[in-house]
Amino acid sequence: MPHFLLLILRVLTVITACAGVWDYLCYESPRVVEYATEQRDHSEHRVVRQTVTQIGETFQRFRPDEPCDFEASWPCFRGIRRNNLPGDNVALTKQWGQDGPRVLWRQSLGEGYAGAIIANGCVYVLDYLEAEDADALRCFVLLTGEEIWRRSYHNPIRRNHGKSRTVPAFADDVVVTLGPAAHVMAVDAVSGDLLWTRDLVREYQCEVPQWYAGQCPLIDKGKVILGVGGDKVLMTALDLKTGETVWDLPNPEGLQMSHSSVLPTMLAGREQYVYAGIGGITACNHDGKLLWQCKTWKPAVWAPTPVKIGESRLFLTAGYGAGSALLTVNNTGDTFEAVIENQWKPTKGPASEQQTPLVIGETLFVIQPKDAGGLRGELLAADVNLLPEIKAASGKDARLGLGPYIYADDAFWIVDDDGGLHVYRYENDQFQFLAHHRVLPGVDSWGPIACAGGIMILRDSTSMVCLDLRETEGRAATP
Repeated sequence: MPHFLLLILRVLTVITACAGVWDYLCYESPRVVEYATEQRDHSEHRVVRQTVTQIGETFQRFRPDEPCDFEASWPCFRGIRRNNLPGDNVALTKQWGQDGPRVLWRQSLGEGYAGAIIANGCVYVLDYLEAEDADALRCFVLLTGEEIWRRSYHNPIRRNHGKSRTVPAFADDVVVTLGPAAHVMAVDAVSGDLLWTRDLVREYQCEVPQWYAGQCPLIDKGKVILGVGGDKVLMTALDLKTGETVWDLPNPEGLQMSHSSVLPTMLAGREQYVYAGIGGITACNHDGKLLWQCKTWKPAVWAPTPVKIGESRLFLTAGYGAGSALLTVNNTGDTFEAVIENQWKPTKGPASEQQTPLVIGETLFVIQPKDAGGLRGELLAADVNLLPEIKAASGKDARLGLGPYIYADDAFWIVDDDGGLHVYRYENDQFQFLAHHRVLPGVDSWGPIACAGGIMILRDSTSMVCLDLRETEGRAATP
């Protein structure tokens, strides 16, 4: 028999034998199936892979340190008094001509809504560097716009209505930032040296809110106060210089981090920190001891910070149809009780979606959200003692949108969605239009305003502008 035929027969024999074994295994012998159990899945040996962010790892300097004589400041979210009123009495020009107010400089930014602060004659903003996928604290010369330095770290995130959200805080030559993924960074305000960092998600097992973290860090009495909303901790206080934990407020009710910022205030005769988290609103004293908690009014999305409207009352407001509510805090000895006394939808009274309202004297000022019916986008005034009754509205000629607003030099300065700067005066329960000019080229001009010494910093979704509003005769406007 030829050699190749013998080879074919051997191959066929092997195949037949294998088939027989397979038939036996499949059909002749009973099959024992072993199901996975806790003892057999080796889960105790598994390690969950987590990305460790090297917060503040990269530093770049672009020019040497030079002292600046500009003393006025806007050192944190809502300014030096935390009420959106400047701490100075500088007269601001409201007569601009066709070229608008004087522009000192412009700066491109990564997409987002993070507002700036003014301190040490500098502008600080937590930007997002698109090309590098990095959060970056950037420091600019206030009056020229020259970048002095930046400190950044790799943080790749997808676009979700922009990326950056928060306003830094400055005190005692330290700048503190909270990034979109809840990374906390503290740096020396002059040198840019990294002082300390904290990763809130890794340390507290908290959940970053939808559309990223929007809470602005609070510095008070040498501590950084943050609403954490973690598995075990609701609020925390960190030492400003070292970042070490001073106290933690437990979170047995499981409230979560919101976009709202911690409010330091005096209510019912006691100094306290108030935090509006997802699931309810809570207050503790300066030692981190719980004073009260209210879970009656709990909007799904909460961005505006609560506003004090009396010795023992807070105005609460949120977007997406939540409307507003009034909360009263009662104090009997060392026992506090917080109750919701009234609430209404945005079509029935003052409300806000993302900007925190203003209170001047006993009048509340707010720009109505887009779901407020015929009053949407209008600036409203209301007596805090008669809420939700409305005293005055700016009118339908200008829908002011979701942008920021402050009160300076006896006037309201408002930025609309498309970068238009509006100025209104309020007298005798009426709003008087004074001026308007588009000062930003982009859209979604929602970043909070900073204003100090007549200098105003505004931003839209991709750029920042510095305006010189100081009244000086003969000063020409520049494009």
